[in-house]
Amino acid sequence: MDMGQNGFRDPRLEWLYGYWLEKKGDRRAASRCDLAPFEVKPLLPILNLIDVRHEPLGFRHRLVGTEIVERLGRDATGCWVGSALYGPAWTSIFDGLRAVTEEVRPYRRIAHLDWHVRQWLSMESLELPLIGEDGEVNMIVRAASYFTDPHSATRERCIATPLAA
Repeated sequence: MDMGQNGFRDPRLEWLYGYWLEKKGDRRAASRCDLAPFEVKPLLPILNLIDVRHEPLGFRHRLVGTEIVERLGRDATGCWVGSALYGPAWTSIFDGLRAVTEEVRPYRRIAHLDWHVRQWLSMESLELPLIGEDGEVNMIVRAASYFTDPHSATRERCIATPLAA
């Protein structure tokens, strides 16, 4: 399988990463208003917009694409990242979103969904920070692609790789 120049399994994630880099230009990150829905229309089913609350730090799913809902069998729109949604894996998911927020840098993740009822699924995701007028990360755009991998159960649960911004 061709993994693309940044190692993505799914070419849609590679395209989104290039789009975000183009939109951010010389800034630390792109902003929400830089992203035009008509430009990313083919990716809407795999997109997840996550609101960032700073005091205290928290993450809420603002929008969850239809492909994500179908693969996971639930719609997390409006839900906060926490144990009620992700069980014991919530702290590693929260810490990953914290890294995107605090470091203001994109991450690529490969994870086995051992926390989910569909434990045979693995996921590749791209998490991109979006900044407000104050330069703080106020949203994360996340794209996720799901696949089955017979080796998932024997490998590390989650591999997170920061990407150059």
